[in-house]
Amino acid sequence: MKRVTVADIMQETGLSRATVDRVLNGRGRVHARTKHVVHETIQRLQSPAGTDRFAPSADMLLRVGRGMTRQMAAVWEARGVKGDIHDVYDATEADIIRSIRRLAEDPSRPLILTVKNSDGIVEALRQARSTGKRIITLVSDVAPDARDHFVGIDNRAAGQTAAYLIGGMLAGRQATVGVVVGDTAFRCHEDREIGFRTGLRAQFPLLTIAPEARGEDSAELTRRAVARLLAEHPQLAAIYNVGGGNQGLAAALEAAGRAGDVAVVSHDVNFVTAPLLREHMLNYVIASDPAHLLTTALGIATAPPETRDTTLVDFGIYSRFNVPAFAQ
Repeated sequence: MKRVTVADIMQETGLSRATVDRVLNGRGRVHARTKHVVHETIQRLQSPAGTDRFAPSADMLLRVGRGMTRQMAAVWEARGVKGDIHDVYDATEADIIRSIRRLAEDPSRPLILTVKNSDGIVEALRQARSTGKRIITLVSDVAPDARDHFVGIDNRAAGQTAAYLIGGMLAGRQATVGVVVGDTAFRCHEDREIGFRTGLRAQFPLLTIAPEARGEDSAELTRRAVARLLAEHPQLAAIYNVGGGNQGLAAALEAAGRAGDVAVVSHDVNFVTAPLLREHMLNYVIASDPAHLLTTALGIATAPPETRDTTLVDFGIYSRFNVPAFAQ
């Protein structure tokens, strides 16, 4: 029989080490539902044949780049989740709101989602929660009263990390740096940009930030935005892309004859960005393991509510020399 560790249970359920320890050792007061979740998780991990019986039940609605969507779908399938994935990459805001309202009709199944923090979507999520629907935001957060829990990285820290990397690559030069944003209605994009600007101001005062380029996480829109940025700032030394559209970014650099000349830091390692790292089109990518992100979100979605409402996961810095296995 497979040995199940406390770390295994924490990863599967999203519960804290202290809570798992109390259940396993019978210490302190623990909610009966929490005990059930822990023991059910142990059974499932010890018995692969029983995976279907203990598979989590949830729905997922994603407005992320193609690379991350593919990664999340693979994890979803591997976990045997009882529920549907709704890819709303090309959907309008009205379509997304309709999807949220339709999914809220069944309050028994939690909803894990990545969406913009817009007024219409936030109101739809508030209404969903009022019916008892459990809402877990993944990667990008929304207003706190519109969700039960957020799972993702510390995006301001990620932006500050990007500033540190770019400042180090430019080695004390006086230079202009560009920022490519998808849409600041995504909280993750907004927080990364804030962290980046704050980090540069504090640590690298010789660097000047050009007006932002908006790519909407689209390869084509990002290509156009970066092409304009390069045309308006021919001496541009570095670019921080807070979102997706990296193929378009690389195409714009190549067309301008700046590939390998402009230092670039971006986010997420997947089938889109891994080749760009290996080809040195991207210098560094900031990312967390999508399997860990989604597994944590599933555990929190199906476990009893805790007092905390945010779970931050670790992120790494990847280059062409250490492309992670989860990027494949």
